[in-house]
This record gives sequence, C-alpha cells and structure tokens, in this order.
Amino acid sequence: MHPEEYTSTIPRDWWMNLTSQVAEYMQNRFREEIFEGPCALPNTSIPVPLLCRADRVIAVIVQAYQHPVIVNTVRHGKTLDTVASLHYQEINIPTVVLNANGNVRLWYLPGAISHAYQKDIWNSLHSLRRPLTESLNRYRLRGWRNDRKLFHQAADLKGSLDLSPAWYQQGHGPPNFHPEVSKLLKSRNAHMGARGWVNDMSEFHSLLSGTLSVIHLRMYEAGREVLIRLNDLANRRDDADMRSILPIWSSVYNSMSIMVNRATPYHIDINGREPWLDMLVTVGEYQPLDFVIPTLELRLRYMPERTSVGWDDAN
Repeated sequence: MHPEEYTSTIPRDWWMNLTSQVAEYMQNRFREEIFEGPCALPNTSIPVPLLCRADRVIAVIVQAYQHPVIVNTVRHGKTLDTVASLHYQEINIPTVVLNANGNVRLWYLPGAISHAYQKDIWNSLHSLRRPLTESLNRYRLRGWRNDRKLFHQAADLKGSLDLSPAWYQQGHGPPNFHPEVSKLLKSRNAHMGARGWVNDMSEFHSLLSGTLSVIHLRMYEAGREVLIRLNDLANRRDDADMRSILPIWSSVYNSMSIMVNRATPYHIDINGREPWLDMLVTVGEYQPLDFVIPTLELRLRYMPERTSVGWDDAN
C-alpha cells in the first residue's frame, strides 16, 4: 500500500476521529517547536487534559530530537551475557538513536507521561484482573510469555494479555483464512472486561498514536488506513465482533500486549521489519532497572513514565 492510497474516511462514530485530531495537533506542535512554524491551534473537540498530555509528550520528543546518539555497530543475535551488558552505553535522557546511515533505530522518551496519568493507567488494569489471572494458567500454550517464574511472585496483580481487533490466528494466515477479533474482545467475552478497558483507555491510545504520527508519519498513516479498511472486510463477511470493536479501537496499531509485573527475557521479535516501530510504555512504581538491547549494545534506564518507540528487531 502506497501513501497516495491512504484516502479512506474514518467513520463518524469511531474513536479514531479523536486519534486523527490529536495526531494533527501534535504534528503541528512539533513543527512549531522545531521549525518555528505557525502557532498550533487544536481542534476544539479534543479534551483539555488530553491536550496538556500531548504538549508534555511533544516537549520530550523535542528534547530527544535535539539529542541524537549514533550507533555504529549493530550485532544480530541473542546474548545472555549480563557481564557484557554492563559495558553497553547507558542512556537516561530523552534520545533518538540512529545508525551510521542516519536511520532511526529507536526513540527513548522518559518523562513523557506524568506520574498522575500513569497512576490512572495503572488503576485501569484492575478491570482486567480476571483475564490477567487466568493468563497465568496458559503457560503451556504461550511459552515464556506466561511463564509464572517471570512474574513478580509477591505482586497482587500480574499476568499477560494480547488484544487485537483483527489478527490471524496462529497457523491460519492468508490467503485461506481471514483476520479475526482476539478472543477477549469478542462480544461473548464482554464480561471479562477487555472491551470496556479498550473503550475507557481510548484517549491514552489516541495519545500514543499521535506520538507515532510525529516520529513515523508513514507508519501512522498506513496503520490508520488498514484499520479503516477492516470495516469493509467486517461488513463483507458479516463479522459482528469486528464491526463492534473497531469503533472503540483508537490505536493505529492493530494489536497490543499488556504485561503486568513480568520480567522479559532476551528475545527477538521475528515478525518485525526494520522500518517498523514498536512502542513500549512503562507505568508503576519500582526500582530503576535497565532495558538491555544487545543488538544495539545499549542500556536504557528503565523507569516509570518511560516511553520507547523502536525498531522491531532491536530487542
């Protein structure tokens, strides 16, 4: 799909309209700050608290833009060498990481989310307590992602979930199969809380998508276009689950993972591609840690309020 093909109109009753408005405002604010563009005026339908949060994110993106770090060596493969990782370069301020050719590898945005807002995000997870708890019983189905040994044993809330309005079931890819709504977002499972959580967190996901629009506009536009076109697929196939979840899905990413009180071992997301950017947001109270990226020989200070947007193969 080429950018000139991004012509679909967002249905009027979709939360994605808010995402589009927030993205436009954040892009204009970034141009205003970096290129001394005209004063950015927001759409009056954007809630004022959300505008303040968008301004905070833009301020951190600007700091990162003005603090580039060039990574000259990219090593492929995994490593469990903790001693070696202690010698990696550590980053603890807003930074954009580039390779020797000037291509972005990741954005590191500590402080992008306020303490108060991350507390709201954390509290929202309690509505997912039941599916999070049940996820711990699926270790054999999902390997290390639900391995009980990786979760904080003393934590009251823990677990791992994957949500998507449209993805291919494992082993059921194109052209013989069609994308489906993930299990927890199907209408029959509304009582599990995931649908309500997606709807309640729509402003937050609009903010994250607006962030992506500033640092990778083409990916943002492609993701938005795909989600809009999924509505046509849902109508053609008379998929009631997909038709009902798309209006409240405000993220331009078509899937998200929620990991609560869990450590993550070294791994590579083999389905990623170099131009794509994943987004990782951390919330909660815990001691400072490091997020180690062996392929870039970097350590990012892992702290609350941190947002990282990075090349998918950089884990």
